[in-house]
Amino acid sequence: MSESPKVTETPASVTPAPAPPPGRVSRFGLFLPVAILLVLLAGWSAFWFVARARVHDAITIWLAQEVEQQRTWTCPDRTIGGFPFRFEVRCTNLHFTGTTPAGTVTGTVAQFLAVAQVYKPNHVIIEAQGPLVADNDQGERVKLDWQAFDASAVFTGNRLDRFSIIVDAPVIATGTIEGGMAEVLRARNWQSHLRVDPERPADDHVYDLAFALKDARVPALDALIGNSEPAALTFQGAITEAAPFTAKEPSIEFERWRLAGGRLEINELSAAKGPQRLQARGHFSLDDQRRPQGRMEASVAGLEELLARFGLGGRGNLIAGGLAILGGGAQAGNVPPGLTPLPPIALRDGQVLVGPLRVGNVAPLY
Repeated sequence: MSESPKVTETPASVTPAPAPPPGRVSRFGLFLPVAILLVLLAGWSAFWFVARARVHDAITIWLAQEVEQQRTWTCPDRTIGGFPFRFEVRCTNLHFTGTTPAGTVTGTVAQFLAVAQVYKPNHVIIEAQGPLVADNDQGERVKLDWQAFDASAVFTGNRLDRFSIIVDAPVIATGTIEGGMAEVLRARNWQSHLRVDPERPADDHVYDLAFALKDARVPALDALIGNSEPAALTFQGAITEAAPFTAKEPSIEFERWRLAGGRLEINELSAAKGPQRLQARGHFSLDDQRRPQGRMEASVAGLEELLARFGLGGRGNLIAGGLAILGGGAQAGNVPPGLTPLPPIALRDGQVLVGPLRVGNVAPLY
């Protein structure tokens, strides 16, 4: 009789693991994206706070350098924020004390904000709330107010490559610390731009300059010219051998600029106020005696009315006609319609020459 095959029985206490239902995702798969996101957020936060510390250190170093140049900036409540994608340096009641061409100057600004994106820290956007009040050591005061003040600066290392300022509705008043203030200028808009000239060698330190003043009201100019029409002014040019202001005395800066062969180039200067208009171009520098030297060519409109304003009457037409004859020549083809060319104005050997006529002298600047 054959034996029956043995059957091995599974103990009742051991139960096979059930297979996961179709379509069900493991918990690890669910939480993995969240975990990665948390790691990235932690890493970005650490990066931002480390970079924030570097911004703080850079500001501290810059403030120390300014103190070495006898310029002191203080801010009672400076803060650095902007997390997570930018840096914001905010300051209320920014205070400045330092040496400038006007002597020792102290000034305050109501609020100052500088912003840079994390991915582009060399491009700084600046906003400010007025007024700006500046006093010198002679007791004189200048007050500048505005509706909006925006500036932009781009750096390459320690070099300033571009700088722009746009001010809406600027108002300037002057006076004394003890006395009252008188408004000297009110305008619709002021723009100023500076950049390294990309087409010239870096060793020449050439900066392109441009500014524009629109719908300006200047009481002193109104009284001089005799009309209350708004004025407009535009300038485009360049300055060579430009360097940051670092000296205690302006004469030191001018001398450095002169010895380096510095030159101010006026590519276009345009001014208009009512019937009076001016367009000019030229160049200027300093000679060995530290006197301005250079040449400017200009064209004007409304000269007869302006001369009559100073009591020249009928002689104004004669003077204007004579200047037009002297200035006709080579400029005639370059003069815009409606403008009359003037004879070239030259500063040479301490003399002011209008065409061939000597009309005055120029003293050394320092």
